[in-house]
Amino acid sequence: MNDITKAQYEYVAQPCRNFNILGHTSIIDPWDGREKYVLSNFALGATGTIVFIDVLTGDGESFVLPEGNGAWGIVNWHDEKLVIGTCVDQAYLHVFDLKTRHWAEPLPSVGESYFWQLTIGSDDKVYGGTYPGCSLMQYDPAAHTLVNLGRVSDNAKNLYTRPVYGQAPGYIIVNFGFDTNGLKAYHIDSGTFLPFSTPGAAVREINEKFICTEDNGVLAFYDPKSLLPIEDNGYTEQLKPKAVTLPNGQKIPFIPLNNNRLAGFRGQDYFIIDAPPSKSDYEKPLDIKLKPIPVKAPETEVFALAPDNGGHIWGASGFGQTIFRFNPTTGEYWNSSSVCNHGGEVYGMVFVGERLFMTSYVGGDHIVYDPNQPWDQLNNVNPKSLQSVGPDLIRPHGRSVRGPDGGIWTGWWAKYGIYGGGLSRIDPETMEVDSWYDPIPGQAISGLAADGNYIYFTTNGHANGLEARRDICCHLAIWKPGSGLIHIEKLSQGDEPNSGLCAINGRVAASIGGQIRIYDTDLRKFVLDIPVSEECEWIIKLDDRKVGAFCGTTLYEIDLLSGKTSVLSELPGKIRAATITDAGDIYFSVQTTLYVLKHSI
Repeated sequence: MNDITKAQYEYVAQPCRNFNILGHTSIIDPWDGREKYVLSNFALGATGTIVFIDVLTGDGESFVLPEGNGAWGIVNWHDEKLVIGTCVDQAYLHVFDLKTRHWAEPLPSVGESYFWQLTIGSDDKVYGGTYPGCSLMQYDPAAHTLVNLGRVSDNAKNLYTRPVYGQAPGYIIVNFGFDTNGLKAYHIDSGTFLPFSTPGAAVREINEKFICTEDNGVLAFYDPKSLLPIEDNGYTEQLKPKAVTLPNGQKIPFIPLNNNRLAGFRGQDYFIIDAPPSKSDYEKPLDIKLKPIPVKAPETEVFALAPDNGGHIWGASGFGQTIFRFNPTTGEYWNSSSVCNHGGEVYGMVFVGERLFMTSYVGGDHIVYDPNQPWDQLNNVNPKSLQSVGPDLIRPHGRSVRGPDGGIWTGWWAKYGIYGGGLSRIDPETMEVDSWYDPIPGQAISGLAADGNYIYFTTNGHANGLEARRDICCHLAIWKPGSGLIHIEKLSQGDEPNSGLCAINGRVAASIGGQIRIYDTDLRKFVLDIPVSEECEWIIKLDDRKVGAFCGTTLYEIDLLSGKTSVLSELPGKIRAATITDAGDIYFSVQTTLYVLKHSI
């Protein structure tokens, strides 16, 4: 291998800016005595923030967390402290003193990556669920201590505890999942976990009269003090609305404010409205005016990249369901509002002519956007959501490619708690969507590629909400549009494909473990195995016989015919996304930063 560096990357910009609000609450701010709507903002690749919005004036303030990206958990502890949980790599608990505007020393939850929702128990302590330990955590605001109370579920395959509820006196009610789903009740005085409700049930509402659970549409009621079943007694009619309805029919959760008002958020916007006069009015479209969050959006991780035919670079945010456009000539950039009604992020980005076709998690969404037309996502005009493959398929981990038939093809993972995957195809002329569930039964699509003849995909044992299976044989598959699977190459057990996959003229470069393996589609076998320094998560086509393989902090150039390999460039870090323009310029991202490698091909 030739280790002579041929080119040097250049810093371009940090063009991806968005909010990703995951939690909200309200306070009477001791700083000025005014009511504030508080948003917990997650910034993947950067540091999370909390945003205060004055409910009368609309003025905003932003405070940066001491550490971590941010997360779902936020509670107001007596208008004295805000308690906030974070993720992704390490779960932290942060406490913000509202009087002093100072952060307490961060408290890590050892061994946990995520904090989910938080709640205040009847003992005035704060409780929260975690991933991957399926634990219940307890925070003591008086002592500023964090304690792990243990696993909630006896099933070792369950990794999640979310959400949690503290309204039942003496108990914390906890959901767990996703191999099996259910509820446990943590008895605060005895420190024990008790079975509660039916397997698969989730909490609908808890108040001083009842606990209501729902299981497959069936409601059940329990006494909040004893946890024993009770009769309905008209409680169904007393259930509070959980959401308001936007003019487009979308349901948006809310929290109550003082003076009979409600607050909620949607993507990059928020609203404050008077509460509807009756329960039935919550089901009707309301005259809700969305307002931009009134502070500057932070830079966030660049998760996907694609060039258009006008010299712009487009990308997607790592979380928050937005996209951006960057002009390399002027340095100007634009960031969108939400591209669809679901949360998550865009994985696949493919231009066909002037239109951008996208696929996104978590709703299994297919989306088309015309940059030359006015933005009107709220009415599903532009961008327009097409037929979804959810709920069976939800994460387009294989990303999207233009197939030899002109369609946009995407590789998917199955829904939470299920091993499996699938393919989908958008017809860019008719906007029709076709899909194929589980072409390799029980395996997710890890990578996707296409050449002039076929679609290629690799599979592995990963899944949403479950530990990856390592006891299976993964595959490289060849799919012919209009016909389906025409060949399956079974890999040896332990040979697990990564995301990197690229096809050029009958040869396929596949990232499998610590190698780039070259497959000949005519011979139907692997013909070259090329060791690389680190696992490869991204491979791009450089020309009609060469690929660029991003392996850790090294970009390799690999000739698929000869196997000749050289170092094209060292990299500033592990990349998240990469693309190449018609001129041969390679754009790639490391967390929030966009770089370019000027490389004439």
